[in-house]
Amino acid sequence: MRDFDWSKVDALTDEQIIEAAKADPDTALPTEAELAEFDLVFPAKARREKQLPKPPKEAAE
Repeated sequence: MRDFDWSKVDALTDEQIIEAAKADPDTALPTEAELAEFDLVFPAKARREKQLPKPPKEAAE
């Protein structure tokens, strides 16, 4: 698998990727309701790299 040709994947549009995922019986795409339940979490490394501001102290209490 080390010699995988990623140029074929890179050439696909987002729409083509979504259609391929929908056509794959092993894919479990989340519903809109499931997506609404997700929480966005930034990994600690990303927070450090982007220097995101720390929450105010009163928010931690």
